[in-house]
Amino acid sequence: MKTKIAILVLIIFSIVSCKKHHEKKMIDAEINKNSNPIEQLNSGNQRFISEKSIHPHQNKKSVLANQNGQNPFAVIITCSDSRVSPEIVFDQGIGDLFVIRNAGNLISDIDMGSIEYAVEHLDTKLVVVLGHTECGAIKAYINDKDGAYKKHFNHIDNIVETISQEKEEIEADKKTPKATNYLGAIDANIKHSLKLIQDNPIIKEHKIKVVPMLYDVHTGKVIQL
Repeated sequence: MKTKIAILVLIIFSIVSCKKHHEKKMIDAEINKNSNPIEQLNSGNQRFISEKSIHPHQNKKSVLANQNGQNPFAVIITCSDSRVSPEIVFDQGIGDLFVIRNAGNLISDIDMGSIEYAVEHLDTKLVVVLGHTECGAIKAYINDKDGAYKKHFNHIDNIVETISQEKEEIEADKKTPKATNYLGAIDANIKHSLKLIQDNPIIKEHKIKVVPMLYDVHTGKVIQL
């Protein structure tokens, strides 16, 4: 009887081990077949919205593999919005993405320095400006009446003021009033950050690809603009 139980346990253990090994091979194959950074992001997002996320590099082994350095394949500059988590929506893990976040995915000197660091010291070849629908920073800008932010002098108003001074927002507002052009304001904001990065001498020197993307909080889908 004991022998039969031992054999049964061994069989179960073998099945579980084989399954885990097969799952690991599938994850490795899914990751390795997409060597292009943009394809890696697009494939990851497709897995996410299809509810087939493989959660790569989210284990102790990945922690140990990155403990002495990192080599992220993409920089993601995006909003602090809790609904926009790059590692989740792109189905990536530890060491994959160099993420920079603030309200409205703006580009300050500190943010630009962070991007330069990833490019020069981590050899990252792709920078993504990821805006999103239902952005609170953009809504604050749209709802601002005649520069009311100037009357309050708090730090949130600094965000609104920064957005209001973006050349792309000013031009978009001239074509269509911002009050009725919410998606246009989001697009203009993304383009502004995009151009600031593209015009950076270090980005030009290293011939880094800079890509604008939009995340839809209603569907979970990311599209390249």
